[in-house]
Amino acid sequence: MNSKILPMQYPLVTSWQWQANAFAVLDNYPEAEPWIMSHFIQLQLTSNFGSSYVDFYRTPTFEFCPWLFHQHLKRETVSYFNADICSFFVDSINMNNYIYGVFDQAYFLQGHDRLPHDLFIYGYDLERQVFHVADFTFTGKYSFAEVAFTQMEKAYHAIQGGDDWLYLGKGGLSLISYNDSLGYEFRLANVIEQLEGFLSGTNSFEKMREMTYRTRPCVFGLEVYDKLIEDLVKINRKEMEADYRPFHVICDHKALMLRRLIFLERNGYVESGTGLYERYRDVENDALLCRNLLIKYTLTNDSSIIDKMITNVRKIIKNETEIIEILLSKLVLR
Repeated sequence: MNSKILPMQYPLVTSWQWQANAFAVLDNYPEAEPWIMSHFIQLQLTSNFGSSYVDFYRTPTFEFCPWLFHQHLKRETVSYFNADICSFFVDSINMNNYIYGVFDQAYFLQGHDRLPHDLFIYGYDLERQVFHVADFTFTGKYSFAEVAFTQMEKAYHAIQGGDDWLYLGKGGLSLISYNDSLGYEFRLANVIEQLEGFLSGTNSFEKMREMTYRTRPCVFGLEVYDKLIEDLVKINRKEMEADYRPFHVICDHKALMLRRLIFLERNGYVESGTGLYERYRDVENDALLCRNLLIKYTLTNDSSIIDKMITNVRKIIKNETEIIEILLSKLVLR
């Protein structure tokens, strides 16, 4: 086999690398949609020193996705089986495995002396001696690119010690394959529980989270917006650096909620003609505006932009609360 490219679509969700990778795979398979629609509802904001990290609630993670099979290998294990890393990657892809790991991308991106970053490999071409990869580093947004075998080999072996930071510092490589042997039924009760938790600012998986790992202080659901308003005030006072990424996650959340509304209506869980989709599109537009305004602020330092953002975030809180309350009243349990 001279070449092979595993299925990839440009993903709906592009906030973080691991999410974008998984959605780029799963979106090729309609049978995976019930699992996606049953999750990724609750938002979580974790307070870090000088910044706030926003994400979909991380349990269950993609490692528990019934459609994805994960194999985590130590680098020592990989080298034991095949010292030629490019050959190992080709063999893995031939067995329908995507490859996820940390590479020093300074070897294939100009302008960097050192750039350890996670990379997703999904294909190869032996004749042209290139791998097909996905990452944020090539264009500044999630994109597909090609990397030469020689560059990939150097980038892989340049990562040592603390540079291999994936999986809470465990490092190594992940081989990820699509698992078509399992089914999954959409769980409306789980959706309702998460929507209610979103409104109340509580996390239905909190006990599980405490049992698995301890994180920094967190808030959930609508309380994420309150904390982002606090951050915006600090940004305006120069007490915190502006970071558009939390608002990019908010945008992804709205895009997925819109897709979920279509799913719910198409499958008879909510009646058609409610107008909820159109109203939620307005919320998505307000989220996009907030993200774009913060990017503009980083270029201008115009404090009036922060005032506009705070007004817009409060508008999102009001409108999203009303929409979710109406949605909960109209959902039909089977």
